[in-house]
Amino acid sequence: MPEQIRLFLVDDHKIFAEGVANILEPVPNITVVGWAHNGADALKFLFETEVDVVITDIEMPGMTGIELSKTIKETYPDVKVMALSMFDKGEIVQSIIDTGAEGYLLKDIEKQELIEAIEAVYGGSYYYSGSIAAKMIKSMSSKDLLTRREKEIIKLIVNEEGNKQIADMLFISEHTVEAHRKNIFRKTGSKNIVGLIKYAYENKLV
Repeated sequence: MPEQIRLFLVDDHKIFAEGVANILEPVPNITVVGWAHNGADALKFLFETEVDVVITDIEMPGMTGIELSKTIKETYPDVKVMALSMFDKGEIVQSIIDTGAEGYLLKDIEKQELIEAIEAVYGGSYYYSGSIAAKMIKSMSSKDLLTRREKEIIKLIVNEEGNKQIADMLFISEHTVEAHRKNIFRKTGSKNIVGLIKYAYENKLV
C-alpha cells in the first residue's frame, strides 16, 4: 500500500475546491483531509490537523495565497505548499516561490499532472506547470529558493549557534529549527556544516 499523502486545499471558490477534492478522491495514495475558503480558516485547520501538502489559490479575500504560504513555511516548515492559480505572471510566481513554496500550478492543469505534482513536492522536489517551468527554473538558483527565515538560520548556524539557541533567539520550537535545517541542507546541496558554511560565504549570505 503506497504511503498516504495528506492534502489540504485552500480556494475561495467553494465549487472549485470541492471539484478538486472529488477529482482526487479515487487516487489511492492521496487523501484530501479538508479544504478552507480563506487563509485564516486554513491556518486554524493546520494548527489542529496534520497535513503534508497544501494547495492554495493566490487571489483570496483577507489573506492572499502568498501571505498564507509565507506563514505556513515559517510556522510549519515540514508542510509542502503549491499555488494553484489562473495567473502565470513571472512576478506573482516569483513572489510565492520567495516564501518557500515548492510548486506553482495553473488551473488548466490535467488530472494526471496534478497527481504527479502532489507526489513530486511530497517527495522533496519542486514542480511548476509546463508553461512556467522552463522560464522559472532557468532564472532561479538554489540561493533564490531559500526563504528569509532559512537565510536567518544559516547565519546563526555559521555563528555556531545550536538548535536550542536558534529556537530561543527566533521564538520557535527546536523541532521547527530542525525542519528548517533539513530544508536548508536539501536546497543548498550541502552534506555537512562545513559545506554549508562554504556555501554561505560563496553566496554572500553572511
